[in-house]
Amino acid sequence: MIICGINPLIEALRSGERRFVKIIFSGARDRKGIKEIIRLAKERRIRIDEKVVGDIDKICGSLPHQGVVGIVSEKGFVTLDDLIDLSFNKEEDPIIVIIDGVEDPRNLGSIIRSAEVFGMRGIIIPKDRSVGLTATVAKASAGALEYIPITEVTNIVQVIEVLKRRGFWVVGIDMKGETESYSFRFEGPIAIVIGGESRGIRRLVERRCDFLVSIPMIGRINSLNVSAASAIIFYEIIRQRAVKRGS
Repeated sequence: MIICGINPLIEALRSGERRFVKIIFSGARDRKGIKEIIRLAKERRIRIDEKVVGDIDKICGSLPHQGVVGIVSEKGFVTLDDLIDLSFNKEEDPIIVIIDGVEDPRNLGSIIRSAEVFGMRGIIIPKDRSVGLTATVAKASAGALEYIPITEVTNIVQVIEVLKRRGFWVVGIDMKGETESYSFRFEGPIAIVIGGESRGIRRLVERRCDFLVSIPMIGRINSLNVSAASAIIFYEIIRQRAVKRGS
């Protein structure tokens, strides 16, 4: 797998979760970011190659790379049980995210980035009908992919039943939800279900949700990009919990 760009590479090096084959860069070594990448790579004794920018273009294709790319091992998945245990180790009432069929890698990367920024404790993705953890996903996550545990599963419905047995409320985000996000109380351990770009949450998955919550919209356009909608919900959760802690 490849990781393109300065910030994603810095975070991958700092996390220590990836095995690096080598790092390739072009241009001056003292450029902002490149100097830090080289320092971190030397600390971990990672091979560093200097090439012309055209060589990096061939490796990264259409991905923007800022003159640097890392050749790394694939992101490792954790088991569902480990994901749940890790989430409860972090806090008493964790939030995890179930992504039901997002197919655009940039959307998935953006959701992962928002989930990490707003303190979600893990992500669950399906093996089928969904984009995998590609180089584009890694780039769009801006390094967040290195810090949040991810589980890949074959059956979202079965996963929901497991989560319920472990004490999670399952909340689907859907335009049809009768309760608007600012009125819903995101209390206790929660699994947020986010649907795909075209069809939203699948009907079978929707039926297993304990609640359906919508995002209020007052403009002429009555829909949001899935990554934007996710960020709104994640923010609302931490806003509510911050208010509760302060009250």
